[in-house]
Amino acid sequence: MFVPKQGLEPRMTLYDVSVDWTGRRNPYRWFLLHSGFDYAWATLVLLLWLGASTLLQQPLVVEGVAENARRTLFQTLATLAGATAGLTLTSVSMLVNVLGKKAAPGQRALPLERLTVIHRRQIGEVFLSVLPRLGALLVMSLVTLVLEGDAATGRWPPEAATMMLAVACILGLLRVAWALRRLLAIATGS
Repeated sequence: MFVPKQGLEPRMTLYDVSVDWTGRRNPYRWFLLHSGFDYAWATLVLLLWLGASTLLQQPLVVEGVAENARRTLFQTLATLAGATAGLTLTSVSMLVNVLGKKAAPGQRALPLERLTVIHRRQIGEVFLSVLPRLGALLVMSLVTLVLEGDAATGRWPPEAATMMLAVACILGLLRVAWALRRLLAIATGS
């Protein structure tokens, strides 16, 4: 939805919080609304990493890293993915309560009541889209640990898949942080 600004620059409102809009190709807004492309960005990062490793004649991904360091890395990724998934799921349940709350009859409307159904759905999608990624990262980290076992060198295909999921999770969590920031702005009226 477009709200004309004084002058020629249009302003865009998202969740009833004004965001400067400089044109149809605003990359930040595009990133926020197209979470499906996170895997494409993650694949691009991985391909750049693999290309740099090949050009520099280095082991791919982390297969040349010491066994204990690799094991620690994948255990940490699994732990972080599981903990963050739990935190996000808790946030979703709190979000459902907050967004569904209505003011008592005769009282002024709550700030979050201004959100339209479309905006509420977009906020929910931001949170829910990151949960499967975190679950996949948890599983893939554990699979990588099992597949590598006690080998002196790692196996780059499962490591690459794990790293790709990690990048996709980071992008999804950035989007969640943005949504929380917008909700706080709406709730506090700032």
